[in-house]
Amino acid sequence: MDEIKTIREILSSYDEISNISDDGKIVFFELYNNTYGLLFLPLTDPLSRPIIFIKDDEQYDYPHIMLSEIPINGDNYRALCLYESGTQIEYIKTYEEKLIDAINRLFELLNLSPYEIEREFQNEFLFYWNAQAKEEVDVYIQSERTFHRMNVYRNKDGIFRFVSRKIALNDKSKYMHVPNLNVYYIPIIDNRGILPPLKNKLWNSKVILNIFKGRDYKRIDSETYKAIQTEKINQTEAIFIFEMLVDKQIITFGAKVRFKRSYHNTLLEKIEHSIDEIDYLEIKRCDYYFLNKQIGNETSIIGKKIAIVGAGSLGSYISVEMVKSGIKDLTLYDSDMVEGENILRHQSDFFWRGCSKVYSLQYKLQQIHPEVMVEIKTENVTTKILKDDMNKFDMIIFAVGNSDVQLSCNNLLKKENYVKPVLYVWLEAGGSDSHILCVDYSQKGCFECLYTDEKGKPMNNKVNRMTEEQVESHTLRNGCGATRVAYGSSILLRTTGVVLDMVQRVFNHEIKENILLNITRTSVTEQNGKFIESRCNCCGVPD
Repeated sequence: MDEIKTIREILSSYDEISNISDDGKIVFFELYNNTYGLLFLPLTDPLSRPIIFIKDDEQYDYPHIMLSEIPINGDNYRALCLYESGTQIEYIKTYEEKLIDAINRLFELLNLSPYEIEREFQNEFLFYWNAQAKEEVDVYIQSERTFHRMNVYRNKDGIFRFVSRKIALNDKSKYMHVPNLNVYYIPIIDNRGILPPLKNKLWNSKVILNIFKGRDYKRIDSETYKAIQTEKINQTEAIFIFEMLVDKQIITFGAKVRFKRSYHNTLLEKIEHSIDEIDYLEIKRCDYYFLNKQIGNETSIIGKKIAIVGAGSLGSYISVEMVKSGIKDLTLYDSDMVEGENILRHQSDFFWRGCSKVYSLQYKLQQIHPEVMVEIKTENVTTKILKDDMNKFDMIIFAVGNSDVQLSCNNLLKKENYVKPVLYVWLEAGGSDSHILCVDYSQKGCFECLYTDEKGKPMNNKVNRMTEEQVESHTLRNGCGATRVAYGSSILLRTTGVVLDMVQRVFNHEIKENILLNITRTSVTEQNGKFIESRCNCCGVPD
């Protein structure tokens, strides 16, 4: 195929395109009084697609024109961004289909309405803003979108971070507080008319003032306006952290504003009469709420406090994935040490051999994010400890392999009329089956029901599928009564996934009764109430 000839023929089929020429590599054409170049990568690459350039004519106020200049035959061109990653499958398209698609995208771009142009600029806002920025800063913003002054910290390397006052961080000892730097969070409630800085249209004092006191739109709410009317500032510099929503996406950007005079004024008076220079800051959103929202986690559970009893293999997997799923306040109970034999099925690294399991997990979890707070108890939970602590939590998860601990704690929670949800999670030997029991103690059904037969007599856990002989074949003995059950690691992954789902369902009030989940390699089944024994000594009514 003659690629250049094919490109020229397709371009010629559009009435609006004229003056088609080529230099053997790039085909040039005119469209709507602008000159373009079209480059197609070799046919041997099935993932290639056309690249279209526009001749640099100082037209910077149009979306999707890249900033970098590319010299072509003595003229400067800029590439056009016509594609979104992952939205097209190039591999299955023909050469001609890719060409037509690129040209049609160009027409679509050039025929945007004024409203669509503004929307595209706002979707690309940070691309333009950050291109102008000479500094970047980590920012931790609280979930409530209200005006507030932020705390400022700096570490020994001179790196700043701005933190909302409602946010606590676990690494604050590494940073020093900077008291005299004025940083304000400004939520924008109406972003109409707010465009990014372009080469010939940089931000100035009028743009800043228009956000705070615009006549065309009310861009900040009345509470923010009242606050800047009364906020006193006698320094010559302030930093504004702006946040606006564009098509449900959070756009955060920072402006460092220098004022001409330092005498005592309100913040609004300074903005109205004294702005001298504006510097752009690239904002790196680091807050836990924002990061969870970006990946689609359930943000309504972020404030929940959860206790995990047992920091062995299962407890370690659950705790790590909890933190990555929206739970940042954990309490862990376990007295055991990390052993080399368990490293491959535990979230602790080989480095932590001989150290406390809960301590190693606390370190790992708090390294995941500075807002994660982990309290540890280097002791096995007892009914006394549980009674003292239970009302601190929104949920308790038992991931300990000791049935006696689970049964005694179950009895206490029922006796105390515990009102928060409880999950009992356990694995069977061999790595085939695992189970989750979700209990609301205001209803029938508890952990002891699993150890009670129809006549009210005690029995081994009746939902476990493994026989005693099979369990024995998977039991390893370390001497002096110590045992370890072999079950591999894949069971940990699938069980943890179901635990995460159950936690969200419970906090979303989707669970209406006590249920038992049975998890196999290929399925998850629910038993709604079928496990309940009316003769259970804990929650039943014995004759």
